[in-house]
Amino acid sequence: MEYNIVTAPSLELLATEVAAFLPQGWKLKGGILEHNKGYAQQLVRNPSDRIRPARKEAAPKQHRRMKWIE
Repeated sequence: MEYNIVTAPSLELLATEVAAFLPQGWKLKGGILEHNKGYAQQLVRNPSDRIRPARKEAAPKQHRRMKWIE
């Protein structure tokens, strides 16, 4: 499990910085913390989550309809 803490002086900057991490497989953990110099948000991800966005998803296979003969 990997952890990351993003800090910013305002909520708007925090939102833009956190948004850059989300496509890389990071997930929000807990709420936004307020401290002396601004705001902070903790992010977490599993090492296997880094690999998933890099792969291209295969097209969903279409189900073949079979007509059963009795």
